[in-house]
Amino acid sequence: MQFEASVAKAKLPILRTIACPAQVVFALLREPRKRQRYDNPGELPGFQDLTEGDALRFAQELIDLGLVGRDHGRFTIVDWTIERIVEHLALAGSIQALAAAQVAALQGKVDFAYLEDINAALKSYETQADNLLQGAFLDYQWHLELVRLSGNRVALATYAKAIPPAVWIAGANYFQLDEARSSLIEHDRLVAYMKAGDTLRARDAVSFHVEEAAMQIRRAGAARIESYPGTST
Repeated sequence: MQFEASVAKAKLPILRTIACPAQVVFALLREPRKRQRYDNPGELPGFQDLTEGDALRFAQELIDLGLVGRDHGRFTIVDWTIERIVEHLALAGSIQALAAAQVAALQGKVDFAYLEDINAALKSYETQADNLLQGAFLDYQWHLELVRLSGNRVALATYAKAIPPAVWIAGANYFQLDEARSSLIEHDRLVAYMKAGDTLRARDAVSFHVEEAAMQIRRAGAARIESYPGTST
């Protein structure tokens, strides 16, 4: 299912979804040979039944998401280990804590419409394993928009460069469904703090939100619990 920003807010960006089939993404995430190099995208796991055009298009999308790398014309699967995901989340949380406090300090001068559109799109999903992939990408966009609203161009440039969507996409495989539901309530609470101009609560709320996600991912990873559906389904 695809979601679009409200047409009544014509200048707002369109909410993005992942075009690459979910089972292809799952196959890449679960591929054990992450260091292997592939001469063309049709050789990537899960790509064998795709047309040449679709293979090229989806490969580029996965590169943009941070799931696939390309070096000297050859493709590799980026190895998003638990440790790597958590390290990136720590940086993301630090930048977002700063951004949330700065947004709150701009009380009355910030348009939260796009942030609320994304959260509404997330809430419209039935939170099931089949929806975790697209939900994770929407959640990434929510957190990126939070940083953008701060008006801190250095923070936004750093975040966009250092925190690819793959952090959220790979992390969601270890994110329990109950936690995914509760995170939407935390989004609402954070927005309320920012609208009220409460810089300290806004800062602490987003720090807690990201730290809790990292802890959940660590626990699930240690227990070898994966939430994405099996690639055979």
